[in-house]
Amino acid sequence: MKKAEEVPAITISFSIKFPFIMWFKDYDKSKFIRDLIAGVTVAAVYVPQSMAYAMLAGMPPINGLYVAFIATIVAAIFGSSRYLNTGPVAMTCLLSASVLYGIGLEPQTPDWIKYMSLLALMVGLIRLTVGLLKLGFIVDLISNSVVIGFTAAGAMVIALSQFGHLFGYKIERSTHIFDVVTDLISKIEMTNPYTLSIGILAYLLIWISRKISVYIPGALIAVIVTSLLVYHFKLYNFGVAIVGDVPQGLPNPEPPPLDFATMSKMWGGAFVVAFFGLIEAVAIAKTLAVRVGDKWDPNQELIGQGLANVAVSFFKGFPAGGSFSRSSLNYTLGAVTPLASVISGALVGLTLFLLAPAFYYLPKATLASIVLSAVINLIRPQDIIKLYRINKIDGVVAGLTFASVFFMDLWVAITLGVLLSLGSFVYKTMYPRIVTLTRDPVTRTFVNAEKRGLPECPQIMFIRPNMSIYFGNAQYVYDYIMEKVEDALFNGRPLKFVLIDMEAVNYVDATGAQTIVRLVKDIRSKNVEVAFANIGCDVYPILENAGFDKVVNHELVFNAKGEAIGELFKRLDHEYCRDRCPYAVFDECFTVKTPEKAEELRRKVEELKRNVA
Repeated sequence: MKKAEEVPAITISFSIKFPFIMWFKDYDKSKFIRDLIAGVTVAAVYVPQSMAYAMLAGMPPINGLYVAFIATIVAAIFGSSRYLNTGPVAMTCLLSASVLYGIGLEPQTPDWIKYMSLLALMVGLIRLTVGLLKLGFIVDLISNSVVIGFTAAGAMVIALSQFGHLFGYKIERSTHIFDVVTDLISKIEMTNPYTLSIGILAYLLIWISRKISVYIPGALIAVIVTSLLVYHFKLYNFGVAIVGDVPQGLPNPEPPPLDFATMSKMWGGAFVVAFFGLIEAVAIAKTLAVRVGDKWDPNQELIGQGLANVAVSFFKGFPAGGSFSRSSLNYTLGAVTPLASVISGALVGLTLFLLAPAFYYLPKATLASIVLSAVINLIRPQDIIKLYRINKIDGVVAGLTFASVFFMDLWVAITLGVLLSLGSFVYKTMYPRIVTLTRDPVTRTFVNAEKRGLPECPQIMFIRPNMSIYFGNAQYVYDYIMEKVEDALFNGRPLKFVLIDMEAVNYVDATGAQTIVRLVKDIRSKNVEVAFANIGCDVYPILENAGFDKVVNHELVFNAKGEAIGELFKRLDHEYCRDRCPYAVFDECFTVKTPEKAEELRRKVEELKRNVA
């Protein structure tokens, strides 16, 4: 067996690039017009949507414009996707609110606003660190089953949280579905018909606009129409809640409070918000890049996301993420560069500085309808059932993640889902499939002897572990193989070799390597030699460091199964093969059988071939 070549060491490096420098290469008037159209159209959707999502995060609506203005521009400048629009996102807002509920804060209070900015800073630093260290691959630790289960339940929580604004009365501030539903039903007689009518009208305007064309800004139309109705008929005198005074411009920059005691309680939630947002952003950017054949850098995208969240934390913001709906609109409208998102953000800023007072009569029921229209299609428990039909374990993980939202804070529920998903995977790796091989007399390939009911060579036990060997399963592999060897010897099998095929073992850790060495020693103590085939170049050096060469004869380490069988057969007791063994498992067996026995065995093989044909 040849020793492995030196494997290059993995190094971690970081740098901040400036992708916007390349935007204007070969840029012309026609490309600018496409970016301008996309930017203006998205902004028309974005202004009311960002205010609605701010309420979902427990923040004043105006703070949504702060985030939309700053996060969109910063993320576009430092990101890599020409389509990804970063800003207020429903699920991220909901998760963020869940974190602050968990430390006992009350929405829209000064403390809530301060610590939401702190959460944005923490989320931004996490994403920035992941991007700088080029560790974007870790988002894959959150499986699709967790995302499906959480998204369906989270959408339900979002929808229920808006019914209070829609019906016109206060409901319990919680992300626990049962608590919200119970409170909602107990107060149903308090429904304000004027508020409900405004909410239904807004929802219908959005729904009809969407049916006609994606280019029609239904949310903006709903905002204008319902605001005019409230103003003209003075519906605020009939209990219709409105946004009220909206300050113009940005607040003075102010660093978030570095309260380390509170931060220690928020880190768990901050990581969940950060990584769930990363999944959304990376998935959206990757999907749209693949569609048009763009090159994109996931780590650069994470740097943009991180800097955007850090920036908004200084302006009373809240965690931002990548929006699928707005990014898809950029794609549909044919945005050429991220300048389209910069234009969208700039127009939100223009609205913030010039038109903020115009939102005075905007009904909160309209904002609730905007949120409902965005998330209603995400409530898809049928996706969990579909997942269960494909893979029961994934379906169970998705179902438990979905169910846990009924009883737990959202960030705790998604953490539980991730642990269940990883736990189920680790559990499966702890008990790897180990098969006993033999040669199929018809196909001449090596197959599972037990499954096919085929005889094994009495003197060679041929075993293949079908998974990498590490600390979690090393003892199981040792126990399984030792038990097979001891049972064979106890039953009088004339075993001379145990041949271990390492073809499926792509990795061993220190524990795995030491266990393999111990296994070899213990089998040899029973006067049975151990041989190996197909040890990978990444595996051999680790075995060597554990003392493998000291316990295994180098002549019994082979590069292929066929080579191993050929060489081991030379070392067998051929008298036993000729006089007592009733099988011809390998081609070499015919060379030591009597002519009569060899002919009889060949006839049986031919008969088997005819039966298979």
